[in-house]
Amino acid sequence: MKKMFLKAITATALAAAGNAYAVSDAANDFLSVYTGSHDAAFDVLSADVAYNAATNEFVFRTTTAGPIAGVAGAAYVFGLDVGGSTNAPFASVGLPGVTFNATVTLRADGTGNAGANAISTHIVGDQIFSTVSAALLPSKGLAPKDYTWTVWSIDSRVAGPGRLADFAPNANITVSAVPEADTYAMLMAGLGMLGMVARRRSRKGA
Repeated sequence: MKKMFLKAITATALAAAGNAYAVSDAANDFLSVYTGSHDAAFDVLSADVAYNAATNEFVFRTTTAGPIAGVAGAAYVFGLDVGGSTNAPFASVGLPGVTFNATVTLRADGTGNAGANAISTHIVGDQIFSTVSAALLPSKGLAPKDYTWTVWSIDSRVAGPGRLADFAPNANITVSAVPEADTYAMLMAGLGMLGMVARRRSRKGA
């Protein structure tokens, strides 16, 4: 009975957590035009852009095949279509579905930009992320929740198309929605119950 209860609570917590990343990407799938470093930090494995309507902020994050901090030249450019006219500059390398008219760049040296504005960037092992106010990414026709995006890693030490390492995804997708407050509450309740069960078991075993 306890095992069934534990499984049920675990499933509830995981369901409430939602999809951790909107996109997963194959390992070691560098573009054929890429001439930069093949350090694992340039190989994107997953990425997400989530919009929080309550705070009017976006969270940008990506995970790579190896540690990111301090890797020379490594940067991750999120291209966003915020409505209106867009550019499709990568059609020549086989990616006509990548269109954007705003960018957010996160760098392995801990710096970042949303357009011309500096932003805080955080790195933990193979993950890099940043929370960015939607005010820094003003709409040109779309509501923030309808913005579309993709991300690509670059070796900033290389010029031209040879700097383009890896895309995830290969065409724009819509931003994710941050779970509502009641979903977070369910997650917290589920995790709390898991903790209670673990404490009771530990007391009985003592």
